[in-house]
This record gives sequence, structure tokens and C-alpha cells, in this order.
Amino acid sequence: MGGKVTRDSAEERPPHLRGLFSWGGGGNMRRSLLIALSLLLASCQSVLVHEVRSSFSHIQIRDQGTQRTLFFIADSGAASLETVIDLRQPHRLQHPYSHAMMAGLLYRPDASACLLVGLGGGAIVRFLNHDFPEMRLDVVEIDPVVVTLAREFFGTAPGPRTRIFTEDGFEYLRRTPDRYDVILMDTHLKPGEQTDRTGVPSRFKTVAFLRSLRERLRPSGVVVFNLLGGPDTTADIENMQAAFTVVDVFRPAGTGNVIVVGVPSGGGPGDGELLQQARALDQRSERGFSFERLLDGRRRMRSALR
Repeated sequence: MGGKVTRDSAEERPPHLRGLFSWGGGGNMRRSLLIALSLLLASCQSVLVHEVRSSFSHIQIRDQGTQRTLFFIADSGAASLETVIDLRQPHRLQHPYSHAMMAGLLYRPDASACLLVGLGGGAIVRFLNHDFPEMRLDVVEIDPVVVTLAREFFGTAPGPRTRIFTEDGFEYLRRTPDRYDVILMDTHLKPGEQTDRTGVPSRFKTVAFLRSLRERLRPSGVVVFNLLGGPDTTADIENMQAAFTVVDVFRPAGTGNVIVVGVPSGGGPGDGELLQQARALDQRSERGFSFERLLDGRRRMRSALR
């Protein structure tokens, strides 16, 4: 999911987090602003295919050439990119944030069960179904309108090994007995009283909830979070450090996204092991992005549990 770029105060961050979200020399800020400007221009130049208001969001679907996008529209009129696919190759991930979300597979390259919380148009579903067809994939999306749009406009539907639940992800995680190798938390709504400023539901951000995710993981499983960099990002990562023994942060280039991988126990794979897994995944198939290149934007944080 995309989003506007915001800044937090370096002076307010603990020493071990200073610099992680800095815009060093303005380079990252300029790249992020260029991405945001490009998306704005694309939304202005694109063709509106469908528009609807659900109980959760104001949603637009737009086409520009062969690209189809799903936007959430804020009350201010600002557009937040949720999904982009190429209609010619719908199984290929187009947005750098979605590439970085797949970093979870570096920690569990043999993953056979994955949970995705937050559907959007379903670009990640299309990718996993195509590139990892033996993987069991469960998807939870709170908005039934989004589920319908994903099916009708993006071709995202349940399959032999894919289940889509129209349900609150918080409640699903509390009731399900299933366990997963990888959990992908991609939970953004229109910002409101029950979310932070980027639209992440507040109850998904507490240390208690983050710790509860460990109960839904198989041994050596990991959780991957998609955050939008902003004033809350430092506090969010500190909560993750209190819940997981290893916290790795990925910064996909040219975006405002911060992708965090939480390892619930042990020391997690080291640099050499991650590199080896990345090269093995890259050799298996040409996917339009490189797992090895994902490691360029990785930084391991200290954990309060280690």
C-alpha cells in the first residue's frame, strides 16, 4: 500500500533508532516525493473505471495503459495507492513495497502456509498463487466491498489452496486455531478514530497483540508488517522489539513504506544465510524483482527480548 510521506522528529527518537527514518541529505525525501508526485499525476491522467463508498473506505479503481490501480480516497481528497497490477501480467508484483513484503520468504523459504491480513486488490495473492502454487494461503479482509472489487476488477478469488475470509483480522486471529509459516500484516483503512494517522487500526499496534501473533506461527515462523513512515513509526518498531527477539527493517527504495520482519524466538537467520536463501529464490524463477536486492535495504534492530 502506498501513502503520503510524513516525517517524525529525530530528536524524539531513542539513540538506537535515530537515522533509521532520517531523510539523509534529502535524497530519500526527494525520491519519496517523486514517487508521490508520479502517483498523483498517474491518478490525474488515468481513467476512472469504478468508484464506490463502503462502510470503511471511499474507493476508486483507475486504469492507465495496462496498469490498474485501487486507491483509497481520504476525506481531504488525498489518494492513497493500495494496489497496482499490470493487466498483461497480473501475477507480477508492481510496487516496491510488495516486493519488500516478500522478504518474509527469505526467513522461511520452505513456507507451506501463509496468512495475509488485508487484501486490497489482491496483487500479493495473485503473485503467491502463481509463483508458490503449493502454498496454502488464507486471506482476511474486513471490507466486503474490497473483496468484491478484488474479484471483479483484479481477478482475485478463492482457489484450491486459497481461502478468503470477509472478517475483522483481529477477530480472525483470536478465533482461528490455524498456524502459519509467514503472516503478512498489510492492514490499512481510511484514517479515523480507531486507526493511527496512516490508517493502521490501533489495536493491531499494541505489544499485547503483537505478542499474541506468536501463537499463530509455526516453529521458525515470521510476521511481516507494512508500515507507512510517519510520526508513529518509531513507537511501532519499539513495540515490535518488545514482542519479537529479532526485528529486521527493510526500506524499499523510493517509497514511504517501512517493512518490518519480526522473528518470535531465537537469533533469526544471519546475513550469510539470508543471502544464500535470496540467491536460491532468484535462481528458481525470474519474478521482475530480486530477493538479493531486497537485502540492500535491510537493517537489524536490537530487541528488548535478547
